[in-house]
Amino acid sequence: MKPIGGVSAALVLSGALLAYPLVARGATTFVYVDNSVACSDSGPGSETTPYCTVVKGVSKLAAGFTLYIGNGTYAETIKPAVSGTSAAPITITAWPGRNPVLNPVNFGANLTSRSYITVSGLTFSGTKWDGVYVSNSSNITISGNTVTGAGHQVSGQTAPGISIRGSSASVVDGNDVHANNGTGIYITSGSTGILVTGNTASFNAEGFRRNANGINVVSPGNTVLRNVTHDNEDSGIQFYTGGDDNLAALNVTYNNGDHGIDDLNVTGGRLIGNTVYRNCTTGINVEGTSGDYQVFNNVAVDNAVYPAYQGIACARRAGNIGIWDSAPSSTTVDHNLVWLTRSGKMYAFGTTYTSLAAMQAATHQEADGIQADPGFVAAGSWNLRLLAGSAAIDRGHSGVSGAQSTDIEGLPRVDDPATSNAFAEGPRRYDDLGAYEFQP
Repeated sequence: MKPIGGVSAALVLSGALLAYPLVARGATTFVYVDNSVACSDSGPGSETTPYCTVVKGVSKLAAGFTLYIGNGTYAETIKPAVSGTSAAPITITAWPGRNPVLNPVNFGANLTSRSYITVSGLTFSGTKWDGVYVSNSSNITISGNTVTGAGHQVSGQTAPGISIRGSSASVVDGNDVHANNGTGIYITSGSTGILVTGNTASFNAEGFRRNANGINVVSPGNTVLRNVTHDNEDSGIQFYTGGDDNLAALNVTYNNGDHGIDDLNVTGGRLIGNTVYRNCTTGINVEGTSGDYQVFNNVAVDNAVYPAYQGIACARRAGNIGIWDSAPSSTTVDHNLVWLTRSGKMYAFGTTYTSLAAMQAATHQEADGIQADPGFVAAGSWNLRLLAGSAAIDRGHSGVSGAQSTDIEGLPRVDDPATSNAFAEGPRRYDDLGAYEFQP
């Protein structure tokens, strides 16, 4: 179920253009590291005589250079002393066909006050602190890495897999972030213009309390797009105080220990076209002082109806979609599909309702919403794509802010000739609900 990751040379999202220019490199711009008998830290760092240590290879970097790290386990931190430029970025990546693992006693990678650097294709395992730590930086790309085992399940010793702190205009793309002893991907205060896309964040937990999320955003103006978050100790995706004006679109989030997507004390958020299934409490949750929210085109099924998750009690706020506290007065919800296969609360909008019809009558929201079986391909094995005849097909609002022209896997929006478009809106009257587009 992992979505297709990868950031293209030019990515257009929500009206903004993020450019990643292709750079021609000469033979002198490549540096090699490998734990082989041919290596030498006093050698040229070439393909035939690579350096032995990551620290040595990193020390040779300059704008426009690429560092290839080969086979071996390295108890070293990637900490560049220089930045790249927009025309000559720095790339630190796995030597093609080889599998380097970094397991230092502190950070796996530490990019502080740097710019135009890409870290890709590496495995970071068992670091004491954050697997990948980015601070006070810009134009950083963290792509295609595996990050696992960061921190310890002890108070004061937990750590996220990847953290972006006080940084801007950066991308976290296509990483597998699992089994960390803290949140999987953490976007902290002062970070804006961060694109978190195509990642899988799973089985992250602090162990001694319900607190670790798949993705946690506490800073404004960021985009969480096409990720899969599952089996995390707390919510799959979380936006907390400070995380205003963020977009979460085309994410799949299931079997988490709190909410699928949680929003507390934040304003101006957009939750568009997500699939949220069988999470411990409310599937999509907007509460506290939150306001000015748009919740459109989502599929929310069987949330808050199971009694416990890995020993975590689920007897808290319930519903597939829950809009609570001050949020109902300024939140718009429509074109969402909700469904329960067992008894429970279907919806909350200030108060709870056991059916969508009751919620519609009381609030006049969700005029084009539907209570129906979504027709998942195989929910029991977490395949949440849509079967032919699904009630989610050709029912979305393609004109709402944040709606995407392709689905979580990059597949195009297509009109299903077997399905009426009577309830769809926008320039494309055939977008499906949820993260997956049915391909007839």
